[in-house]
Order: sequence, then structure tokens, then C-alpha cells
Amino acid sequence: MSPEPQKIKIQVVFNDLKSLASNSDLDIISEIAVKDEAEAVYTALDNFGYVVEMLPIFDIDEALRKIDSFQPDVIFNLCEGWQSRTDQEMNVAGLWEMLDLPYTGNSPLTLGLAQNKILSKNIFRAAGIPTPDFCVFESVPDVCDLEFPLIAKPSREDGSVGITQNSVVNNLIDLKSVVEYLLVKYKQPILVEKYIAGREFNVSILGNDNPQVLPPSEINFEQVTEEYFPITSYEAKWLSNHPIYKMTPPVCPASIGTELAEKLANLTLAVYHALRGRDYGRVDIRMDASGDLFVLEYNPNPDISLEAGFVRALKAADISYEYFIDFLVKQALNRRSK
Repeated sequence: MSPEPQKIKIQVVFNDLKSLASNSDLDIISEIAVKDEAEAVYTALDNFGYVVEMLPIFDIDEALRKIDSFQPDVIFNLCEGWQSRTDQEMNVAGLWEMLDLPYTGNSPLTLGLAQNKILSKNIFRAAGIPTPDFCVFESVPDVCDLEFPLIAKPSREDGSVGITQNSVVNNLIDLKSVVEYLLVKYKQPILVEKYIAGREFNVSILGNDNPQVLPPSEINFEQVTEEYFPITSYEAKWLSNHPIYKMTPPVCPASIGTELAEKLANLTLAVYHALRGRDYGRVDIRMDASGDLFVLEYNPNPDISLEAGFVRALKAADISYEYFIDFLVKQALNRRSK
């Protein structure tokens, strides 16, 4: 009688929250959410029959010891940085590369390019992908050549961190104030873009050789009152008790015609290829009153917790969560075999 085939072992790796224990900044809410994401992934993998272990990362040496002990076949990579440093996201993925461990999601190169919004926007321009006009400030500006209104944001954060209702400005005085605040708090160059008034779409994508663009989601701004800007600010995305959170519900699939859906899909594919996206991602797009589309950014390894936008897009495409999670594991294993 032949022995039973050995089950595939998977470690679900995510950011440990120890570094947030004494932090009262509201920015930590987006980081705390990773625990829900990891638990959802763990449950799906366990249901599939994989041997699964959760591995929160804080101390690298300790993490390496646990990896060496468990001997995973695949790392399910949910790390969005290390010890609250988002700039380390690409380096964590680079660690899996150095250890020659198959892992899910985007490569270190893509993670680094996407996180640096300035670099990614320059790539968009070089590839002919429309993106809002922009400038970069490393100190408080005396002048700005862009036409107001503008929106200011940290250039190397994700999850709408640093983007608030105060980020949209209509004059130089307000711009100087917001840029100064962001420079002090985030200690990185500040990206200032032309504010695109209009609709906002999030378009998710899945796959590698023939990636599938999932049904687009639209942020419904119809309920936004005059005292707020219709943007996906941090308050709108994470602060459930804030009025703007309730005024900006996502609608997936978006109620749009075939022509717009095709334009969004083509633009999403162009971004995915330009930044060498892998496995899964999401592209954020604004549309102005003339119907022109502008790419804001590419989100590699977006949130895949059960209530997240990517999972809503999966449901709209009639793709089960369990299939998606298993698909990512198989992609990682396929890369090893090649």
C-alpha cells in the first residue's frame, strides 16, 4: 500500500501588532485590520485541507527560527511592512526571495514601485497611462505651478494613510499648511496632485499569464454633503463613526455601461503590466466631468479580509473566496516549479 501524499504546509505571515501597543494615532486602525485578514486566509486554507500555521512577524530572528521549524512549502505573504514601517514591505518579500521560499502576491520590485507613488506616476507617464499632473515637495513650498484645487498626500504610504478631508486645498496658504503638517508627521516627500473632481473607481485584477479584470467597484459620492470633499480619505475608509464613512459606500459591481467598463479594464491591465503586477492587485481611478480617466495608484496585495473591496469584486465575478486563496497558493508553487 502506497503512503499517503504529504500535505502542503503553508505559513500565513503577517505583521505582529506589538509595535502598536502604546500608539494612539488613528493611523494604526488600518494596520490592526491585518489580523482579520490573516484569520480569514487561515480559515480558507484550513478548509482546503492544507497544513496551516499563523506567523505574526516582529523579530526577524524569531520568525526565521519558526520558519525553519515549520518548513513551509509556501509563505502566504500578508506583510505590509515591518514594525509599523511601511517602507519595509518590499524587503519582507525580498526575505522570502533570499530564502528561496515560494510566496504569494507581488514581487519586491513591484511592491517598492507601487509604494513610491512618485516613481509609479513617472512610470505611468512613460507608458502613456493618464495620471493627474503632480509635483513633489520636500520642504514647505513658496510657490506651486499647478492650478488649484490640489490634493496633498504622503508619497510612500498606503491605505489612504495621510489623506484626510484637509488634504484638498484651494489656495497656496492652505497648501503650505497641509504640506508642512504632512512633512512633520510622515517624514517623507509630499506628493501634490491636481484634484480630479468626479467619480472614483477601484478595479481589482487577478492572475498572471492572462490576468482577469474583475467587475469594477465605484465609491458612491451621491450622499456627500457640501462640507466634505468626495474623496476616499482615511476617515471615509477606516473611521466607521465618521459621517463621511457612511456617505461614501462602495457599489460593486458599479452601475456603468459597457464602453466605460472596457476603458477601465484596459487601463487596469496597462497599469498591471507597467508595474509588473503579479497574482492580484487593485487600481484606483478617478473620472472627471468630461469622462477622462486618471490613474491614482496601483495597490499590490490589497486587503483580502472578508469585508474588503477585493472580496466584493470576487463575489461580483462569481469567484469563491476559497478558490481565490487556493489559486494564490498554486501560483506560488508554480513559480517554484519553473
